[in-house]
Amino acid sequence: MRIAAADIGTNSCRLLIAEIIDGRLVSVLKKVVSTRLGEGLLESGWLHPKAIKRTVDCLLNFRDMMHGYQVSSYRVVATSAVREAVNREDFLAVAEEETGLSIHVIDGEEEAWLVWEGVARSLSFPELPLVADLGAGSTEFIYAGQDPVIKSVKVGAVKATEGNWSKEDIRNELVEVLELAPRFRKNPLVLTGGTPTTLVAIKKGLTQYDPDLVHGQKLTYRDVTDLYQMLDEMPLDRRRRLPGLQPARADIVVKGVLIVLVIMEGFGKDEITVSESDLLEGIIWGLAGASPWCLKV
Repeated sequence: MRIAAADIGTNSCRLLIAEIIDGRLVSVLKKVVSTRLGEGLLESGWLHPKAIKRTVDCLLNFRDMMHGYQVSSYRVVATSAVREAVNREDFLAVAEEETGLSIHVIDGEEEAWLVWEGVARSLSFPELPLVADLGAGSTEFIYAGQDPVIKSVKVGAVKATEGNWSKEDIRNELVEVLELAPRFRKNPLVLTGGTPTTLVAIKKGLTQYDPDLVHGQKLTYRDVTDLYQMLDEMPLDRRRRLPGLQPARADIVVKGVLIVLVIMEGFGKDEITVSESDLLEGIIWGLAGASPWCLKV
């Protein structure tokens, strides 16, 4: 039985088609398309018509892929950009009418738990980790141990870029979460999202992205600092040609890496583990009946 999960994000739309075989999630197809739905949202509060069209066109392709792969159940979720937009209902009406897909706008708490599901089922640690899902429009922090933590903060790579946020600006936005740092001195820190996975790909010089070479890899504070300095000093046109960096992400990656540095410094971590498995995998597990956070559509 093939299951599909799609995420309409601030910077990109993503699709995962997978099967659960002998209790394991086996990826059949994974696609990431930069649609930049949240372009200009920070300033205007609105999803722009051109961004909506890019996103709807992408969803039409995803729908056709799901049909081609004979998907039996699916879930399409919309996260930060759509849930914050003044014209979210207009977007949903257009997208659902043109694609025939049912789209669910999920809040930060559900997004966080689905990310946790994806990470927890793919990585193991001696201590439960603190997970941070760094997106383009928001970052979710999740800890599912005793006295759980579920926080969604409006900090992301696109927002920080469009707002030209400094390190201090980012720290101020994250202050409520960073105050929890003493609780997590001994817990591993796991990061998911396009920025941390891109950092691994750049470090490895991947000319073709391979999730198996990214998932579970570790980055030290020195690694992240060196990569930040390199990217910050590199002209945009050169960044677009850098192995491991998607050209469409080149303009937002510097602020994204700065957010990673602020999180590592704030929690006093010299090392992070990067997870390729995240929200999409969490949705797949939910559709397979393994999570209370997702129901069949």
